[in-house]
Amino acid sequence: MPDTEQYEYDYETDKINREKSRLILNPDDKNALAWALQQKKRDNSSIVEVVSMGPKKLEKELKDFIRLGADCATLISDRLYAGSDSLATSLVLSEYLHTQEYDIILTGTHTLDGGTGHIGPQVAEQLDVNQFSNIGLIESVTEQFSIVKADQDGKTLRLKIQHPCVLSLTQQMNIRLGFVRYENIDKNVDAQFSLVTNETLKLSKTAVGRHGSPTKVRKNTVAKRKKVQHQTVGTDDAGIAAVVNYLQEKGYLHV
Repeated sequence: MPDTEQYEYDYETDKINREKSRLILNPDDKNALAWALQQKKRDNSSIVEVVSMGPKKLEKELKDFIRLGADCATLISDRLYAGSDSLATSLVLSEYLHTQEYDIILTGTHTLDGGTGHIGPQVAEQLDVNQFSNIGLIESVTEQFSIVKADQDGKTLRLKIQHPCVLSLTQQMNIRLGFVRYENIDKNVDAQFSLVTNETLKLSKTAVGRHGSPTKVRKNTVAKRKKVQHQTVGTDDAGIAAVVNYLQEKGYLHV
């Protein structure tokens, strides 16, 4: 979605210009993906599929998630879906997910460009599965259920949620996603990538896009992300060691 630090706003239409704005992975969703990839490392029988609805130019980003460790990625993209609100978006996503097998569907709770928190619960409603939002910690996962902690009405709840389920996470989980390792930057992952259009989903034109979106926005307020603090290191041994450790951690240096 549009980076709220680097975006172009169209004041005539009162909308962010998505074509000209820099796109980033939504922070809440970033933690969802990071947790899934960590879980795959803990349990190599886990299968991680990344699913996104958006323009076709997101293909590169989704393929990079495969290079990071996801098993496959699916981009749902069709001109008919342009202008979809959370209801229409949830309908499109759930229509695809109806055809898939899963134990847990992970989403972000809020988005930088919307913040309604509707997508996870609405997808769960469409799929008729359990769900919970504002999750800040997944304590454990078994074949049958997940133990999570979530913030609700100023309290922290510890919940046991039966699978299959939709878990909507928050950026407060603070899990590092990492970067594609240097040797994998040009790795061919075409066989693990799929593009799904309405030719496959066959949704009515009146149910998606602007026609299927009853939400009417009175005014948009652009949220601001917290800027990441930059670290300054010296040219002494300690500074050099810090840089070497950083490059090793990101996979750019092997010593």
